Amino acid sequence: MLVGKYSPTAAGSDPRSGDLGFLLVKGNVIDESDSGKRIQWKNNTDVSRVSFDEQTKTWTQLIGGGGSGVHTKEGKLLFPVEGTKKEGDNRKAVSLIICTSEDTKKSWKLSKWISDGGCSDPSVVEWKDNQLIMMTACDDGRRRVYESGDKGESWTEALGTLSCVWGNEKGEEAKAVRSGFTTATIGNGDAVDDQRNVMLVTLPVYTEEKIKTKKLNSIFG
Repeated sequence: MLVGKYSPTAAGSDPRSGDLGFLLVKGNVIDESDSGKRIQWKNNTDVSRVSFDEQTKTWTQLIGGGGSGVHTKEGKLLFPVEGTKKEGDNRKAVSLIICTSEDTKKSWKLSKWISDGGCSDPSVVEWKDNQLIMMTACDDGRRRVYESGDKGESWTEALGTLSCVWGNEKGEEAKAVRSGFTTATIGNGDAVDDQRNVMLVTLPVYTEEKIKTKKLNSIFG
């Protein structure tokens, strides 16, 4: 799990300039006979500390987007993050963290960023043929979906079937409401012909009476 951290600077210095960054923690399920099972979290020493060095010079903010991230078939770790660029009007841009391995040294890098005027709270899954799909919640009440076939180096908005699956009614506010997004393989037995890959999505919806309380609606694709 990817978590954000903030360490304040020494007293008397600028309070806005702290140590911003990420920590990658690993949870192990421990069976305690008296109190049942619990998750023990600790710093993950198997993967290098999340650091971007020169990559963050053009960003004023970089925070975790949420979600469980992806462990790809190639062995890479991907986590959705969102940030604010320094240029222009400082609109939010959505990006991904990619863990790459060069020889025996593991390093982290940011993928190509996406900016679409207020889209935030990204979640990401790996789909067929090493395709990445990212879903975001935008200020206009829509869900925008993007896909990448080159590990995040380029993104295109999914304007086909995907755009018809998730989208709030006009006027609804989707900002800061993250969607659950994952994939699974379902079917009977071990026969490949009886199995199929599906996407599992949870979306915020509203009752016809315009009650403010939201409920979650699951979509299978």
